[in-house]
Amino acid sequence: MESKCEHCGDVHAIVMQEQRRKNGVVIGYIQCPACHHRSVFSVTTPQIRELQKRIRSVKSQYDKAKRLKKAERLLTEYFNLKERIGLLMQPLIDQANEELNQ
Repeated sequence: MESKCEHCGDVHAIVMQEQRRKNGVVIGYIQCPACHHRSVFSVTTPQIRELQKRIRSVKSQYDKAKRLKKAERLLTEYFNLKERIGLLMQPLIDQANEELNQ
């Protein structure tokens, strides 16, 4: 799979990298081999990883659900968790993008 650098336009293979920080924060990013610009695609904290674990569990339960009411409840919970993860993660991604590209 290839990616085009948003900074210099170079097209290169995607190599995902991680940077672990204190307090259990993990930053996932790709780095352009030409200009070394980093694009952060994920920042997780212990809290976000717990929510991700819960969302996987909800999806698994949904896949096995036989009753419509239960499936609807699980689907609602899935989308609520997905929104919560996004709201928690986006400011962290923005901040990490600024820090990594200074």
